[in-house]
Amino acid sequence: MKKQEKSFAGTLPGTGRSQLAFPETYVVVDLETTGLDPERDQIIEIGALEVVQGKRGRTFSTLIQPRTPLSGHYVSPFITQLTGITDEMLAAAPQPRQALEAFGKFLGSRVAVGYNVGFDMGFLQQQFQEQLFRPLANDWVDLLPMAQTLFPLWPHHRLNNLAAWYHVVNQDAHRALSDVETTEACFQKLKQDVLRQYPSTQAFLEEVRKKIQGKGEEEQLSLW
Repeated sequence: MKKQEKSFAGTLPGTGRSQLAFPETYVVVDLETTGLDPERDQIIEIGALEVVQGKRGRTFSTLIQPRTPLSGHYVSPFITQLTGITDEMLAAAPQPRQALEAFGKFLGSRVAVGYNVGFDMGFLQQQFQEQLFRPLANDWVDLLPMAQTLFPLWPHHRLNNLAAWYHVVNQDAHRALSDVETTEACFQKLKQDVLRQYPSTQAFLEEVRKKIQGKGEEEQLSLW
């Protein structure tokens, strides 16, 4: 569950920017949330994986108990059916401030990488401001426009479409850490495809830039 009409990410003061890059050191990030609106809905799970100089490192995973006016009722039946996350699981989960502080320490100043990760960063930026009273200044790299550029004829470009193409098994789809592991595996395979089909990664990223121009994101994207 990850779709919104316009990215919220980068709109709050002091927040990071979307980048076009193949970084060597980064943190793959994925969230599960109660809905699609960063200003109204809340994070219920964070998963993350650090990659240092191209090598996988530590993982981070936490549930988060969302604020709710109804005691003990945290997620809708739809979200439970989609993610497997239940009210009972969230009843014992850390509070938002505690979980976000821990995630912030894990992330550090590194760039975030993810699939349609602008969705995730919008939520994280909103929650960092509300819970920790500071902006989340980390930049991010989104695999989605890369997949759209590399496979322009696909009718859909969801993470599960990319995973199926690369024969990557997502052991627990719609749980944050499993989606993170899947994203990283697809990222590596996508990069190999790029190197086979383009003279350089920079040439490919220039093509991605051309594809996204006119879609309202060119103000946030920069090459590095």
